[in-house]
Amino acid sequence: MAEIRVAVIGVGNVGATFVQGVDYYSSGKSTVGLWHQKVAGLKPANVKIVAAFDIDPAKVGRNLSEVASEITRKNEIKRSKVDISSGILSDNTDKTDKPATISASEFAKELRKSGAQVALNLISSGMDKTSLEYAKAALAARVAFVNATPAKIASNPAVARKFAQNKLVLAGDDLLSQFGGTAFHKGMIDFMVERGVHVKKSYQLDVGGSAETKNTMDERIRMMKRSMKTGSIGMEAPYKFESVAGTTEYTDFLGDSRNSYYWMSSEGFLGSNIVMDLTLRTSDGANAGNVLLDVVRATGKARGGKAAEVISAYGFKSPPKRYKIREAYSNFIEMFA
Repeated sequence: MAEIRVAVIGVGNVGATFVQGVDYYSSGKSTVGLWHQKVAGLKPANVKIVAAFDIDPAKVGRNLSEVASEITRKNEIKRSKVDISSGILSDNTDKTDKPATISASEFAKELRKSGAQVALNLISSGMDKTSLEYAKAALAARVAFVNATPAKIASNPAVARKFAQNKLVLAGDDLLSQFGGTAFHKGMIDFMVERGVHVKKSYQLDVGGSAETKNTMDERIRMMKRSMKTGSIGMEAPYKFESVAGTTEYTDFLGDSRNSYYWMSSEGFLGSNIVMDLTLRTSDGANAGNVLLDVVRATGKARGGKAAEVISAYGFKSPPKRYKIREAYSNFIEMFA
């Protein structure tokens, strides 16, 4: 049976949900909630997690399935054969008093030893230097790299060129969730334009309780992500309109949940007003799961070139080459599903 061997970097909420999702949909119990049963000819059962890395000493050395179940209990999973190993840390952080770390060369050695084909970067936003070190180490280990963080990795021409030269896929940057705030916003703008409605203004305000949302409250990270989201949304119309999108608040009791508030003002026939004011409530981890499962399967089978561009445009907010959401989806389906 064909197999895609994956290394998970960062066992937080999204990583834990991904681990549980792979186990659940591989069991064949149900396909409810699974977006694409086959991508590049591969089912979820073809995805095998062979390594996991984190810098939290409370996680390192422990069994992956146990840690994943403690973080989020979306699905009870059997004990994994994988224990969490120490990761890389190249940024200053106060999240962990005594982080459990290894060098980039040691990480590359561990990655090679695991037999991983795809390294999935799910570390916190704002750790740009660390994400770059992970990407370089994956390249040294001849492993494809998926960057779910906002760090400019796939959109870094020098890094992308080196992956392409080695016929390895580099995909990213900044994951576009299946039905999250940005995907929904892009879809609504696309639909209004298609229906002949002229969009004038829109905003999207996100409030969440995850560790990632808390991390985004750092002003530098918040403004960086706001710029990425706003740019991604604005391209859905063939003209410029006023738009703002970003995370505005961290509320701890929301946990993995995210509330997105939208307001869209547009103009119809004879200047008639069309205004939408709505709320979307979703789960961050689950919203990422389907997209990551699709991206990992496609990345595992692809060999660089056009495929990397198609995967990035499909699964990320800030890819090297942007497409409108409908076109990005069609290109991915045509090539992989």
